[in-house]
Amino acid sequence: MSGGFIDVHVVEHDALPDGCSLRFRAQDAGVAVQEIVWESDDGVGGTWRVEAAFAGDARAPATAFPVDDSSAGTSILIVGGDHGLRLTSRATGETVAEPYLLLSRTALRDRQA
Repeated sequence: MSGGFIDVHVVEHDALPDGCSLRFRAQDAGVAVQEIVWESDDGVGGTWRVEAAFAGDARAPATAFPVDDSSAGTSILIVGGDHGLRLTSRATGETVAEPYLLLSRTALRDRQA
């Protein structure tokens, strides 16, 4: 998959009213990811469960791709469904919606992309 593109299309909905449409160049194939190390905008850090979110409140595994990042060289793009990602803090139970995440490799807990 080297050199392929990942299109991120998140439709507008209550949790993400702006939606999102972006394109990234993948360096390799994606892998399923269930947990990441992350800090929310509210300052809640630690391990988070991450899932792909779809219309009708359906969930599936999120996918992590190594992608080109002009400022960091390589970053990890985590993508979900047409409603983006749902993240749940293992420490507090807080749930957050994000259209996608662009993180360092150290953020992956259960798989290495």
